[in-house]
Amino acid sequence: MTGSASGLVDLEALGPAHTALFRSWRESRMDLKLSRKTWCTHPFRFAAELAAALSERVAADSSATGRTLTAAQYVDAAMARHLPTAVEDQLALAESFLLSRDCDVGTGQQGSHRVSPAVFALASTLPNELRRAGHARTAVHVYSAALDRFLDELQAEAPRGHSPR
Repeated sequence: MTGSASGLVDLEALGPAHTALFRSWRESRMDLKLSRKTWCTHPFRFAAELAAALSERVAADSSATGRTLTAAQYVDAAMARHLPTAVEDQLALAESFLLSRDCDVGTGQQGSHRVSPAVFALASTLPNELRRAGHARTAVHVYSAALDRFLDELQAEAPRGHSPR
């Protein structure tokens, strides 16, 4: 996240993934500081390797930027950018993720994250919508695929620990 002499972030200097992350960071903090309480906690299950990569990325970026970043802000930005609304698109995303890992993903690792109202509205209904469509236990792959794409975007814009300030 690019900072100016005043400490403000120059959004024009950021790539799309970093812009989404900064917006998530800012909106999350405003929600807390102003006690708006519009952000909600939701459980997400991610492939274990992605949960570990997320933790590493958050720590490296926090050190590089001097900002207090949280995994929840990354999850929110990832879901806002890459989580499809249509079940068919969610299934296609899950399939591409599974194929990229030769279907060797496991049951994943669960964590709860505070997310924006828009992300919560979609993510909170996703598991049941997939179940209704006959695809129970697929949400982990959908969520993992969205997070994986986002982490790849961040890496392409700036390597881990080298995020723009």
